[in-house]
Amino acid sequence: MNTRPSEVLRAVVYPVTESSVFVPLVVFWLLVSMALWGGLLGLFLLFLIVIPAVIRFQMIVLEARARSATPATPDLGFFNWFGNAWTLFPFVTVSALVLATVALGREFGTAWAILPVLFAAAFFPASIAVLAITHSPLQSLNIVALGRLWDRCRSTFWVAPLFLIVASWLATEALTLGLTWASLVWLLLSFAFFSLVGGLVKPYGLIEDIDIPAALEQDADLIAAELEKARTDVLNHAYGFISRGNREGGFHHLFDWIEEDPDPVAAWDWFLAQMLRWEDQRPALFFAQHQIHDHLRHGEQVPAVKLIMRCRLIDNRFRPFHDDTGAAIAACDACDNPELAAILRDS
Repeated sequence: MNTRPSEVLRAVVYPVTESSVFVPLVVFWLLVSMALWGGLLGLFLLFLIVIPAVIRFQMIVLEARARSATPATPDLGFFNWFGNAWTLFPFVTVSALVLATVALGREFGTAWAILPVLFAAAFFPASIAVLAITHSPLQSLNIVALGRLWDRCRSTFWVAPLFLIVASWLATEALTLGLTWASLVWLLLSFAFFSLVGGLVKPYGLIEDIDIPAALEQDADLIAAELEKARTDVLNHAYGFISRGNREGGFHHLFDWIEEDPDPVAAWDWFLAQMLRWEDQRPALFFAQHQIHDHLRHGEQVPAVKLIMRCRLIDNRFRPFHDDTGAAIAACDACDNPELAAILRDS
């Protein structure tokens, strides 16, 4: 499978052509600049809060690019160390690689420092790609999984290490601009790198293929528990968006997961049931409108009617989306529910 130069270029410039990425990038640059001007306290906040948030969002961008999706806009939740902890793991990996490079250079001279740089060029792109696919830090260090990725993508994935080496050189040269402008160059190059890795993975469909090697006979209860944990992590992340007024971003995160869930029908029901436990049930009712739309789109009339009735028990003003009203009325007629059909006709 070949990746055209135009697609590589499109992936590299994606962070400045996609507003949902470019605007946060500029905000991160301003935060980095203020931290650099803030003395010792600023540096403390830079490494404790800002840089982890940047890496977290870059992983979200990578995953979204691998899924052909638009990344959700970051909110205050990106500045804490809780929820979706897997997105912070590259911070650990990068720190280890940088420390190894510096230590080797000091001990044996600058020429030897090239060895960890070359290792990082081959290891790091594959590591973050596997991490985005599996959400497993351990798996991102698994040589078997990294080897599988390189084997599947070998015809094009070499572009990522090459770009990383060139970007590292450019980042060093950017120091001549001063820290404020150099930090902008570093952010542009790093976002371009993460976008490129996601773009290189996307054509191969590895988002479904690479996972944690499982036991030959994995217990069904364990599989169910792992799936529920994954759904819980997704819902917690979505709640972070919704609770801060970004319902669209939260729902977008849920819908992206449902498309990849091994049992999408069950996923719709699971997410709705969990959201109905929230103190504010309005987001659950909005989510139910989307679920009804999905039922009707797939010709599932009985589940759609049952869900409408269930939601009306919570709020008798509940209605499906306006564009779904006709299909919902037809579903009520088919299910011999003229009362509900009449209510929807009058709405």
